[in-house]
Amino acid sequence: MTINIYYYCDSNEINTLATNIEYQLAQADWTADTILSHLITLLNKENKTMSTAIQFARGGQGSKALQTEDAIVDKHFVCLKQFVSANMYLSDESIADNATAVWKIISSRNLNLHKLSYERQLALTHALISNLEDEKIKPLVESLIGVSDRVAELKASTTSFETHFRNMKEELAGMEETIAPSTQKNTIRDLINKHLLPYLNNAAQAMPEKYEEINKVIIEHIDGINTKARARKTRNSTQELEPNTAK
Repeated sequence: MTINIYYYCDSNEINTLATNIEYQLAQADWTADTILSHLITLLNKENKTMSTAIQFARGGQGSKALQTEDAIVDKHFVCLKQFVSANMYLSDESIADNATAVWKIISSRNLNLHKLSYERQLALTHALISNLEDEKIKPLVESLIGVSDRVAELKASTTSFETHFRNMKEELAGMEETIAPSTQKNTIRDLINKHLLPYLNNAAQAMPEKYEEINKVIIEHIDGINTKARARKTRNSTQELEPNTAK
C-alpha cells in the first residue's frame, strides 16, 4: 500500500505521528538492521527538535500560567494607580499633596509599565516598589487611604509572576535559535515519506515475516493523521465558501 503524510498536516499532528511511530518501532530490536536503526535515530533526533520547537513557540508567547500571573500583576498595578489618583482629589490637602508626590514617583517609573516586555516590566516594578518602601516615602504612602495594601498586593503578585517567568526562562534556556515548527514538520514529513516508508515497504515485500506488521501499523497511524487533517481542510474550505447570510 502506497501512502504519504499529507503536506497540510500541521506541526502538532506530525509531532504526534512521529512520537507514535517512535513508540511502535521501539517495541522490537532493530539493531541488526543498520539502515532502519539509522532512520530511527534520525527520526528520534528530528522529532525531539520538533517537540522543542513547539514548546518554544508556545513558551515564547508566554505559557497560560505565566499570562495569568502577568494579568494579576497588571491589575494590581492599575489598581495602585487608581487608588493614588483618587487620594489626590480628597478634601484633606495634606493627603492630596502626599498622593501627588507618590503619583510623581509612579510616573517616573512609567505609568504604562504593565504594557512593556516581561523583563522591563519586572525591572521597573521592582524599582517602583523599592521607591515606595523607602524610609522617606513610606510615611507618605501610609498616609493615603488604601494605598499601603495596594503596594503590598503588587509586591506579592510581582514576586509570584517573577518566579514563573524565571522558571520558564530556565526551561527554554538555549532555545532562542530553535527552528520554527512549521519548518521542522517538513523535515520530519520528508524523512518519513521519502526514506522510512519506502524502506519499510520494500523490506515488508522482501521479508514479510519481519517487517509486514510494523509497516502495517505505521501506515495505519499515518492514515489516521491524514484523515484528521483532510477533514479539517475540508471543513475550513467549506466555511470559506459559505456566504455570509447574517443581517
